Amino acid sequence: MKLVNKTRYAILGMLLDGPCSGYEIKSLMGRSTAYFWRESDSTIYPMLKLLAKEGKALSESIYIGKKKKEVFSITDLGREEFKTWFENPTGLETPRNEFLLKLFFATDQTEAIRLFRERLEKIERIHDEYKKIEERLEGLTDSPKKSIRLKALKYGICQLELEVQWLKKEIN
Repeated sequence: MKLVNKTRYAILGMLLDGPCSGYEIKSLMGRSTAYFWRESDSTIYPMLKLLAKEGKALSESIYIGKKKKEVFSITDLGREEFKTWFENPTGLETPRNEFLLKLFFATDQTEAIRLFRERLEKIERIHDEYKKIEERLEGLTDSPKKSIRLKALKYGICQLELEVQWLKKEIN
């Protein structure tokens, strides 16, 4: 089975809301999907060019004053590809987790406890951040997107709370 770079779907999904520059896509992701799906400039810009070359995005140069800005919009072909991907079952994923990698290589309980404490501190900070995002989202006008995005956020909050519980148990 052919391995497909899922970056294309993250970008096509961002373009569903309207035309964006690469910088705007990176900014949108930084405020939303970055908590579970990160993309760097080095993946966004080449993928935008590829999607345009494939006819799945349309590139347009606009000027803001004297500054040239390249803006991309999704085409019908891009919408069709996104829809096909979206309707197919989610594939198996192998998450990359540096904490688990280090824990796997820990050689004694002292090292493990240090890793647990370090992780707990980080996870509690992220949990606080998620709760602030939840408050902000709940303050927005009701919409189907708001409801669904809150569900995604609550999934993340539940995962973090479970991890906090596990880490505290392992530390004691």
